[in-house]
This record gives sequence, structure tokens and C-alpha cells, in this order.
Amino acid sequence: MKNLICAIALCSVSLLLTATNCRAATISFSLETTTNNIHVGDVFDIDVVAHDLFTGDNTDELLAFGLNATSSIAGLLEFQGSSINPLFSDDSLLVNLHAAGSAFPGIASDPSTAQSFNLATLHFKALAAGQVSLAIAADLSDFNQGLIFLNQGPMGINASRGFDITAVPVPATLWLFVSGVVVSFGGMRRKRG
Repeated sequence: MKNLICAIALCSVSLLLTATNCRAATISFSLETTTNNIHVGDVFDIDVVAHDLFTGDNTDELLAFGLNATSSIAGLLEFQGSSINPLFSDDSLLVNLHAAGSAFPGIASDPSTAQSFNLATLHFKALAAGQVSLAIAADLSDFNQGLIFLNQGPMGINASRGFDITAVPVPATLWLFVSGVVVSFGGMRRKRG
């Protein structure tokens, strides 16, 4: 029994030491925009940003990426297209994805890509008022999707962000014009009578 306890203790210490030397890839993604007020009819942009892109292996290279975007409520947003980071070739139409790009040779880790790296800008049009959540995702069963590195297996891409789309406000000058028309018609009715 004493040998079993010693063996378990040695295995536990070994696993603990191994775990502290392993670096897990903690790449995260965000959807960023400079537009806070979105009205019906507005066309707006969403940047797909990867954070800590080379955390798993800073000697690796990013060769390609691919993703799709979906909204939580159909009919509120219309996808208008994407602009891929110019370091990549735009492969979106070729692989039938909302945003996809490839770079050969790959993109290496450097100060401009280490912390945050813009993969693509997605363009949308607001069609109707309401609250909507926009999500990006990569299906890793499709070899064209996710982050594709030289030395690592593909990594998923997932992020979401909520938006409030509001109706176009009626300008105060329009209200002033309408009230003037109403008063004018009221005055015309009195003169006839």
C-alpha cells in the first residue's frame, strides 16, 4: 500500500511539473466597431481581431484563416461583403466563406502581430430595428475554416457581439414643417367657413 501511495505521489508531481512547462494556446477573438449608434439603413463595419495570435508557439506562422458570420435574428442585418487584411490573398469567394485569406509564406510573429491582429473587416447593412447578436465561427471539419498554422493543427474562431439597431429618428425640422402645414390647413378652413 505504501508503494502505491508513493507511485501516485510521484505521478502527481510529474504531471504538475509537465503542466507548468506546457503553454496552452489562448488565442481570443473580438468583434470591434467604431459605430455605436446603428440606425436602419446604415452600412457599418465590424473588424475581426485575433488577440495573442502566437501565444501557443511564437516561432510558428499563420498560413490561412476562414470564417462565417451569422446573426441571431434573420432580417435585421444583411451581409455586404468583407475586406481581408492586405497581408493575405482574399480567398473568400473561392472557398465560399464570408471571410477567408491565405499567405504564402505565412505571417510570422512580430510586434505588429503579437498582441492584436485584424484578420478581416466585415461589412453589414442594418435592415430593421431590434436587438441582434452577430457571431463569427469556424467549422473545423472544413479544412478551409479556422486559423491554419504551419506547425500546429487548425484552431477554431469564435466571437460574438450584440447590437441595438434603432429606427431612423425623425428630425425636429420635419415636425416643425408638419405642424406648420396643419396650422395652415386649419387657417384655410376657417376662411372658407
